[in-house]
Amino acid sequence: MVSDSSCDFRGEDRQLKVGTQVKAFWCKNGFYYQGEGVITQLNRDNVTVQLQKRVAWSDDYKIGRSINLPRVTDSIRWNSRNCVRLLEKVPAFG
Repeated sequence: MVSDSSCDFRGEDRQLKVGTQVKAFWCKNGFYYQGEGVITQLNRDNVTVQLQKRVAWSDDYKIGRSINLPRVTDSIRWNSRNCVRLLEKVPAFG
């Protein structure tokens, strides 16, 4: 899958490995969050990220908390606001 902004999400997904530093994006209760973390588990349809920094404006998402997110192969749950991206691929403003 390549987005309108020419991001190769499938290619990026193939580069995910346990121990890789990533940026996680997710939604809960109508709020969108993003945080940096390390991949601790990788399955066919999902990835578990352990946060390495506290997420701004949230008491729930502190250092060490694990977030389970869909991989691009999960076409029902995955979207650009509910995913994992490689740090070097995420634009500075995103």
